[in-house]
Amino acid sequence: MSLPIFFLCLLSISLTINADPQPTGVLLNCGGNFAEESGGLKYVVDNNFIRVGNKSAINQPNILPILKTVRYFPNAKAKKYCYNFQSSSGEKYLVKTIYYYGGFDGGIEPPVFDQIIDGTKWNTVDTREDFKDGLVSYYEVIVMAHSRMLSLCLARNQHTRSSPFISAIEVHHLEGSLYNSTDFDKHALVTVARSTFGSANIEIIGYEFYL
Repeated sequence: MSLPIFFLCLLSISLTINADPQPTGVLLNCGGNFAEESGGLKYVVDNNFIRVGNKSAINQPNILPILKTVRYFPNAKAKKYCYNFQSSSGEKYLVKTIYYYGGFDGGIEPPVFDQIIDGTKWNTVDTREDFKDGLVSYYEVIVMAHSRMLSLCLARNQHTRSSPFISAIEVHHLEGSLYNSTDFDKHALVTVARSTFGSANIEIIGYEFYL
């Protein structure tokens, strides 16, 4: 299946509200041996969602708990490495992938590779500039599930020189009324930026503003 990718810029307005419960979905601490909490959210281990790949720790101080481990995929003979999530056909999901290289393999820069969502190439993961600046990289897409399983795959491409990896994954089920002007049978939405207006200070806004 091939889906055109549209770009989505999400704007957050600073509001005062009560904290919401954890969003509906699956949050994975990739490569971890224990569940971790970050930003008020609980990330569980990824063992039940993928059967390939190795685990590695990131030995750096002052990083978020979910960035302290990665799952990486050294088998160069495999074309792609896939996570599978239970889903409901016809329902919309926001999928977020989080990457922090941390030199887990002893290299000096992260590998470049592709992301594939339900059989369609989503984009190319290139975190080299972010890693040079000490930043975390993340990617988001909104898609509609077409079966009872939603797949997220990392795939080698002609630029891949070392093992693809991933730090964390979030898969959020979206209410049916959200983004209902988009025909998700034919299209997907990709986030290009998240901005907040009206905030008095520079801070990361938590998940209660997330969707």
